[in-house]
Amino acid sequence: MYGNKIDNLIKMREQGLPVPEFRILRFGDLVDEGAWRNEVTKSKGKLTDPGKLRACLKPDWEETVRSAADDKDGLFAVRSSCNLEDGEDYSFAGQFATFLNVQREELSQKVLLCLESLLQESVLKYLEQSGANAASLQMNVLVQDMVQADRAGVLFTANPQGILNESVIAVGRGLGEGVVSGGSDVTTYYYQRTNQLYYYEGREALLSNAEVEELIDLSKRLEDKFGPWLDVEFAFQDGKVFVLQVRRITTIQGDHPLILDNSNIVESYPGLSLPLTISFVEMVYGGVFKGVSRRVLKNEKELRKHEDVFYHMVGHANGRVYYKISNWYAVLKFLPMHQKIIPVWQEMMGVRQKGYDEEDVKLSSMVRLMTYFNSICELLSVPRHLKQLEKTFGKVNQEFYANYREDLTPKELIGLYQRVKEQLLDAWDVTLLNDLNTFISTGLVKRRLLKRHPGDEAYANRYISGISNIESMKPVRALIDLAHDYPGLTPGEREERKKVYVQEYGDRNLEELKLESKTFRSHPEILEEKIREYQADPKRLERLWQELHQEREKAVKEDWITRFLGKRCAAGIAGRERSRLNRSRVYGMVRLIFGSMGKYYAKQGSLQDPEDIFYLTIDEAFALADENVTRAEMTQGNDGRMEPEASRLDVQRTIEERRASYELFSQLPAYGRLVFEKQEFDKRHERVNAFQRRREAGTLQGVPCSAGEVTAPALVIQSVKDAKDVSDKILVTRMTDPGWVFLLTTAKGVISEKGSLLSHTAIISRELGVPSIVGVENLLETVKTGDLLHVDGNTGKIEIIGGR
Repeated sequence: MYGNKIDNLIKMREQGLPVPEFRILRFGDLVDEGAWRNEVTKSKGKLTDPGKLRACLKPDWEETVRSAADDKDGLFAVRSSCNLEDGEDYSFAGQFATFLNVQREELSQKVLLCLESLLQESVLKYLEQSGANAASLQMNVLVQDMVQADRAGVLFTANPQGILNESVIAVGRGLGEGVVSGGSDVTTYYYQRTNQLYYYEGREALLSNAEVEELIDLSKRLEDKFGPWLDVEFAFQDGKVFVLQVRRITTIQGDHPLILDNSNIVESYPGLSLPLTISFVEMVYGGVFKGVSRRVLKNEKELRKHEDVFYHMVGHANGRVYYKISNWYAVLKFLPMHQKIIPVWQEMMGVRQKGYDEEDVKLSSMVRLMTYFNSICELLSVPRHLKQLEKTFGKVNQEFYANYREDLTPKELIGLYQRVKEQLLDAWDVTLLNDLNTFISTGLVKRRLLKRHPGDEAYANRYISGISNIESMKPVRALIDLAHDYPGLTPGEREERKKVYVQEYGDRNLEELKLESKTFRSHPEILEEKIREYQADPKRLERLWQELHQEREKAVKEDWITRFLGKRCAAGIAGRERSRLNRSRVYGMVRLIFGSMGKYYAKQGSLQDPEDIFYLTIDEAFALADENVTRAEMTQGNDGRMEPEASRLDVQRTIEERRASYELFSQLPAYGRLVFEKQEFDKRHERVNAFQRRREAGTLQGVPCSAGEVTAPALVIQSVKDAKDVSDKILVTRMTDPGWVFLLTTAKGVISEKGSLLSHTAIISRELGVPSIVGVENLLETVKTGDLLHVDGNTGKIEIIGGR
């Protein structure tokens, strides 16, 4: 009616939202519209003469303006509001006039200048470029009571760079003019709406935590009224917030977003992962999912149609690894009864945002029918294929260590890598089918238990947690046996026992699936440290040794159907744990290959430090084998050559730039889900002031996995560096990985933000008798190191008794 600027203010006022008092001066009340259209027509839409517009003013236009300020004291804001401005088709951003701190006697002059802003050359150019009709333009004027703001700015409900679940608040001191013009210091807040985390960039924190939350809550109310992706101008005066105007962000579409979600994968890749690991993970997942789809479809033509999906199953942003969750759904839709399978998969993976595009993948009726037959055959064949994979692994593992030497050349190491990839990684897809089989079995067991024990979900969770397997416990049991026997061994026996341990379990450690991580195999001194750690408390060591050699408590008896499903579930979990242990060994081989490659390149002068290899991708590391690679070749694949000295300089510059980026990434909050408008990208900032919301102390709730109650101090573990002195602490983390088994042996309890009944937290804590709870929302934003916690592993309830 008046243009979106005024129309939106009217709607906000009607909704009781905090807007300043305002009056509207209609174009038709100020200007003779017929005369105006004649002038625009005569100028062929290129009217720029202010005199022509003034000639169209109504005789009483100034009286009309004065009436807008009747009985009003103070200053005013005078804002243009073109009828086509801020619309779906045309934005006219920054084209029209706005005046602040206007006195009553200046109103007529400023209103006239708003009208005349229709005639600017920039407006004519915009009309030509956008195809808008000049004759249809009308300029209404808004007269607002002036908000004498101490702080003001702009809130984007979606990051205009293309992150749909991140709001951006740019705020400055005073009236906020410098926020848009760049003429004053601005502090910018980046608020992740899914995880309710934020950080800011700027010289000072201009908003309190409560004010940030107030703005976010206000933006949600505005989205309820005006739809998503808004640009909101706001101002604070004496602690009260006002909305000055709201418009759509016209540059964002968001029809086909790219969703990154770290559900479950954060168990394998917690925290930051370096480029070498990321490139390896992307290659592995692409091959595994293509292999599974080949087994289900058995149709190369259909397979080629979806090849882009298979090779983009995982992504990365800000140095963290995520699932590209929409591509997972696309692959799952190949399966028969995927509508039933997907909810089970979501629960087992710990996916919290359950919504997804339910449109089926387009397959012909015959191909769809064959997927039913193929899927059933493949799922029934999983145990046989797993045994074959384990047999193949044993052979490849033996051959690898028979051929591996640390002094191999890069070319020889590349050959060794290719053999491991072709023989093992290309056949690893069966483990994913086993996971799916296990998820389905577990879901059926839980459904059966809830039917037999209505409403008792805690019992169902405890029963499922008890269907675990001791495979995950073998590394820690062997280590505790070694530490227990150590005092009675001769030096020679000690070395032999340590050698055998490293051969069997040397690749199992914290963050073992990151190639840059240190393991017992790559750094044997860590094993010696762990043995000393256990021996430091002989009584605890003896108690652990006794507990690990006790017969396990038998699961509660159930009816034969439940026991049958439970056996299938147990078999799946056993296969899953064995394949995970072997997976850590495969990663151990790859770690050795690239570790040796890094040492070779450092010795040749291509790298300054052997550890620099982890800041390159696989292709870049392989390209260095030529010793003449340029930085351009690494990133773009060009064929040009440079002298070796220039090549090494460029390689090192790339590494230094990536190190600097990772310094920034380490300061950013760890997001569980990122929703990009198009392609994912990394954040770039000069300065980051990390800032996470902490909620009031109270009670949290999660999924109980291992029974028992305990009260102890919390130790928050965000990375391996935090895993110091875990004895008698309740470990608080976003997610555990298989290597956590070594930490849980001395901890009082464990709580994780992510996870499900089949996560390592659940399985290992049950084996060790350590109370555990998974799936606790906002855990790391609520609990801090030193907080005294009471954890009830029977009910999933966590009480924060007191702070540090």
